[in-house]
Amino acid sequence: MPASRPNPVPAVASTAVPATSFWLRYRSEALPAALLLWMFLACCFPLFDTDLFWHLKTGEWILQNFSIPGYDLYTFTDFDKRWIDLHWGFEVGAAILYRVGGANLLILSKAAILMLALGIGCYAGGPKLRGCQRVLCWILPAITISGRGYERPEIMTLLCLAGWLWIVTRLEKRPQLIWILPAIQVFWINCHALYILGLVVGGCYAADYIVRSYANGKLGLAPSPLDPSPSTVVRTAGVCAAAALVNPYFEQGALFPFTLFRKFTVEQDFYSQRIGEFQKPVEFLLKNGFTNLYLNAELLLWLVAALSFLWLACRGKFNVFRTLLFVGFSYLAWKASRNTNIFSLIAGFVLSENVNDIFYPASSEDHPEQPRGQFSIIASRTAAVALVLMIVAVVTGEWNRWAEKIRPFRLGEAREWFPHKAAQFMRHPGYPQRVYAANFGVASVYTYYNGPEGKVFMDGRLEVCTQQTFERFDEIGLRMTHAHPSWVELLRDKAGNLPAVMLDSRFSRGLITGVLQTPGWRLVYADPSCAVFFDDKTADQLKLPPVSPEPLKFPPKLGI
Repeated sequence: MPASRPNPVPAVASTAVPATSFWLRYRSEALPAALLLWMFLACCFPLFDTDLFWHLKTGEWILQNFSIPGYDLYTFTDFDKRWIDLHWGFEVGAAILYRVGGANLLILSKAAILMLALGIGCYAGGPKLRGCQRVLCWILPAITISGRGYERPEIMTLLCLAGWLWIVTRLEKRPQLIWILPAIQVFWINCHALYILGLVVGGCYAADYIVRSYANGKLGLAPSPLDPSPSTVVRTAGVCAAAALVNPYFEQGALFPFTLFRKFTVEQDFYSQRIGEFQKPVEFLLKNGFTNLYLNAELLLWLVAALSFLWLACRGKFNVFRTLLFVGFSYLAWKASRNTNIFSLIAGFVLSENVNDIFYPASSEDHPEQPRGQFSIIASRTAAVALVLMIVAVVTGEWNRWAEKIRPFRLGEAREWFPHKAAQFMRHPGYPQRVYAANFGVASVYTYYNGPEGKVFMDGRLEVCTQQTFERFDEIGLRMTHAHPSWVELLRDKAGNLPAVMLDSRFSRGLITGVLQTPGWRLVYADPSCAVFFDDKTADQLKLPPVSPEPLKFPPKLGI
């Protein structure tokens, strides 16, 4: 018999990733990584935000008392007002970080959170985009977001908003992710009042879901979604709405965003004249022109994102979800400059999604392992060079000189920017525990060292201080500037006692001159950042001699 032949061994498909494909993938992802690195570095600048220290004080108060404030703690004008402090989660976290690592750890943590928010947003949309395309879509949002890279509760809104965008774009393939959204809402409402923006994103998604279901692939819309089911969407919407009640103030906390909304809509004219971040971007442009790098980046971003919608429309494509997002958040951006970073996150997302649909239609397949065109290679190299130059510009300080010249690349606090010594001077026994402080940065630092026993006339918490209090504050300051003695009576309490007056040396120089010229008042402390005045009667009782105003002639500057 012939010898039997051995059975051939079946060929096994190789699962190894080609070296070329791996290298292209690595090089592609290196560009977004460089953008995230730039974001982190660009946010590493000294503390100078005026609200920071009352946030830190509140966090410490919560940790000490195991309680959330329900009424105002820090002013003697609105002490009986309800205080809806939805920032309490941020404040506790910030207080712990500051206690452990001081200003440096607080800055690094803020930079990491903003980098994470940008990273999540960057990969929320545009699933087929190459690294170069992703960077081109997100470089303007990154610049704009960095312009408001402060240690404020709004950084938590950026993080949570990015989480919403990442989840809703994956629901049709992974519908179980939808149940993460209520958890995000619970976290969000206990860190920042703008938790309602998550519900806005959810409303836009629901509208898109309904329209696509009825259109069934017509009118240039994507096909009707199979997942998640309509019942799941409705149940999740109800749970997300109910999650807004999971806060220390229950329904009052849930409805509080409408109070803020009123301040930059109905009361816009009043607040925009007094608070820079409530000013409309258009008003800033009319006054200053195209001088602000971050606002210019936002304007260019809006234009590019709007053009991407037109490009899609020319191809017969339309997306309800992205259109509603872009229109709604554009409205917020043009109402107040404080919303520019939030708009930029949304605009970067819709732009990357639109670009993805333009270059990679649903009917096509993307093969990143194939050789790329010469234009794509040139674009990638150009983006890489631009990112390297941007990183070098931040580290060397050139970026700060190009921008607002107030964000040098270093940690710590802005030199002598906060009146720590003046606030500590006010801690002496027997010193007045009521203070008229201008500006709000002085009030914030005073509260950090002396509150809640020591109280100020007004601070930057617009969720507490009323418009009437703000008008009284301004009226006193106006009379003080003109050395009109009537300002004294506006500050006298029922027992005839007068508060101390603490004035910032940079923005309140007119007030300082006015108080120096008002009879019966004495300068008892002065350093480059702050002046402290007592009335003569109080100063005599405390045996405080007048001090020279000479240090006030050399106020500190940002960016040095």
